[in-house]
Amino acid sequence: MTITELKEYIYDNNKIEFILREIGCNQIVYHLNKEYYSCSNCDGDNKTAVNIKNNKYLNCKNYTREKYFDEKADLITLVQYNMKLRSNKFTFYDTVKYLHKILGLTLSYRKKEAEKEIIDPLYIFKKIRNKKKKQNVLDFNVLDEERLCGFVPYIHIDFYREGIMPWTVKKFGLAYSYRYKRNIIPMRYWLTGELLGFNMRTSVENFDLLDIKKYLITSRYPKKMNLFGLWENRKCIEKAGYVVVYEAEKSVLKRDSLNDSTGVAVSGHEISEEQEKILIGLNCEIIIAFDKDISREYLRYCCEKFFGIRKVSYVYDKWNLLGEKDSPADAKNKVFNFMMKYRVVYDFKEHRKYIKDVEKAGAK
Repeated sequence: MTITELKEYIYDNNKIEFILREIGCNQIVYHLNKEYYSCSNCDGDNKTAVNIKNNKYLNCKNYTREKYFDEKADLITLVQYNMKLRSNKFTFYDTVKYLHKILGLTLSYRKKEAEKEIIDPLYIFKKIRNKKKKQNVLDFNVLDEERLCGFVPYIHIDFYREGIMPWTVKKFGLAYSYRYKRNIIPMRYWLTGELLGFNMRTSVENFDLLDIKKYLITSRYPKKMNLFGLWENRKCIEKAGYVVVYEAEKSVLKRDSLNDSTGVAVSGHEISEEQEKILIGLNCEIIIAFDKDISREYLRYCCEKFFGIRKVSYVYDKWNLLGEKDSPADAKNKVFNFMMKYRVVYDFKEHRKYIKDVEKAGAK
């Protein structure tokens, strides 16, 4: 389940009170008229300290712990907070595992066997109506690990020349396809490590002149529901206290080869709603490090998603140290560290500049 689906499962199956009892909350009361639960914190005696909305969003207010509960807090935030009182190392990932365990759910994303197909005479009309329906990770098949056996566990010499080292090849399971002449990058689900697809980069020279696509991503790979590299780098990110968000998977690989395992990739330059939730759930500083050709206004737009919720900053090349379309990860380690040191913290001053940019764009 995704985070959204987990919350919907809790709501649909009336598991709010059960979870509150499991984490040690007391004096639990359901207020029917306003449809919310009230209770005390597990380490407090104020019976109205905590309010949980009885809806699919499970919104949470904690009036005696406001420092830790912002406007986007929910029941999952409360679970993590209470469990952290017992173990300071209890992470967001541990919280999701814990909830699956006490609810008797399997922490897996394998698609269930489809029921016998029933022909719907209105199928074609419903298909058009639902064309823009939101993607869901359960709509995608998990790939069999044996698919990797069809490739050799090495990479093309060009990848080595770009700085990708053998330990990174092994860690991320990189491979090469002689048949397709492409480097293979396995894309694993951030929470469970299941194989969702591949990003295959051509090794053919002058590919553009030959009308060959530079990248081929597995069809229906749910990139908006995933963060590349988080499964492999999660422990290092938690230890470092920050996560660096890149556009491309290769940026994550190049930094890992320099013993910097704090990167993830959104597989593009848009941060989806689900990716936003995953990043917030890491409970650490979020550093946006997109390519040189991304404008400062757009970097501020990305930072705005996290402003007031998590410490957020962005890397901006005002010194013109990068190539026209380079990622910060393409720079030499000394240059990269310099840019990271002088990254822009997205504070109220930056927020006001973003608002000014929006107002100016609206005026046009």
